[in-house]
Amino acid sequence: MAHVVNPIYDTVFKYIMQDEKVAKVLIGNILKTKVVSIQMNNNEYAAMLPDGKKVFKLDFSATILDKAGKQQLVHIEVQKALEEGEIMRFRHYLGAIYMDATKKYQETISNPKTNEQITVEHPLPIHTIYILGHTLGDGLSESVMHGENIFKDQDGNIIQIPENNDYINGLTHTVTFVIAPLTKKNVKTHLDRLLSIFSDCEPNKEEIEIDEYFDDSDDYRTLMKALQKASVDKQLRGNLELEQYEWAKQTKLMRRNIELQGMVDAKEKQLLQKDAQLSQKDAQLSQKDAQLSHKDAQLSHKDAQLSQKDAQLSQKDAQLSQQQAQLSAAIKALSATNSAEQIAQILNVSKQQVEMILKQ
Repeated sequence: MAHVVNPIYDTVFKYIMQDEKVAKVLIGNILKTKVVSIQMNNNEYAAMLPDGKKVFKLDFSATILDKAGKQQLVHIEVQKALEEGEIMRFRHYLGAIYMDATKKYQETISNPKTNEQITVEHPLPIHTIYILGHTLGDGLSESVMHGENIFKDQDGNIIQIPENNDYINGLTHTVTFVIAPLTKKNVKTHLDRLLSIFSDCEPNKEEIEIDEYFDDSDDYRTLMKALQKASVDKQLRGNLELEQYEWAKQTKLMRRNIELQGMVDAKEKQLLQKDAQLSQKDAQLSQKDAQLSHKDAQLSHKDAQLSQKDAQLSQKDAQLSQQQAQLSAAIKALSATNSAEQIAQILNVSKQQVEMILKQ
């Protein structure tokens, strides 16, 4: 067993992939093709996402052999991430490739009409490789999954697209997923044994233990030599420690931010709950106010009815007073020529009532 630096780290991964032999071995086996030549472009990118997750990518320009055995210039994008949730970042990178006007090559051909030599431009075919430190969910247990451009007619029959069809090949790309945690669990092929070097996906593990003789092939020995060389490189060790420190610091900071955000969210939730409670109380108070207003309206209505009855009684009292005054005037007028008994008979009242009025 050999102790080597962990290639899951960006520093180590870039170091070994700068070795043309390593890049040919890994990419050639992943894409299942012969890589004639390959060059890393100077535009690698590493990013720490807001949630503490990290993604890393490398670009390569390569010449490979197509299915017909013909050499073909291609663009290869290798992206690496340990945790889930990086889909949008991957899409962003992919979109940038399609927008890059430099991803093309020129070819000199003979004009079939004039036999003149002309130069035409073709879009570089794109191959994307995702090395993931996590699985892709239930039902997907393969360590490597390869997706090609497959087109079907209306009856579901597969259409064979010519290798030189720029329009279709220029608007599509192949994709390969390498599920690092499964490479050592489901060892079935030579490729699984090569990719097993990425199986230890612990980000805090600077060194890993690898069986030097896990695969008896030149390809595996090439990878082992590259990792052993990286393990004794002092500058790489320093960069690796720095990456590990920055990773731990950023992760701690991101987790603290997530924790603070969680506290803020909890406070906001509490405030929302209190607002809801206050709103409920306001609604209850409004309901009570409405009930009181209704009772006040009922009381006002009763007061109005009582006032109306008082007015009616006052009117009756006035009528009675008027009638009493008229009666008194009539009795007094009749008293001059009639007795009390006669007046009572004339006015149809009692003799006592007549006598009482006459005494006033």
